[in-house]
Amino acid sequence: MKIVIFDEADYQWAQEVHARYSDLPLYLQPGNPEVEPDIPVDLHALTDRLGWLTAKAMADGWFAPRILPRLHVLIWGNKRGV
Repeated sequence: MKIVIFDEADYQWAQEVHARYSDLPLYLQPGNPEVEPDIPVDLHALTDRLGWLTAKAMADGWFAPRILPRLHVLIWGNKRGV
């Protein structure tokens, strides 16, 4: 199961969902708030969000999820149809 995390509320919800479906593998990815095709992705902000998500899970001792970047956003940004 993949859950995209934008904020603390998403993170808490992911923990609740994982508690209900703990037998499923869990993948967390930081959300990209910029979705307009003409707006470039702020890669620095995106990697900061990845760092925040990783640090948050580690501080909470929550080692069940795999935390991954959103590779398609890193590679293609906000392009549609790729």
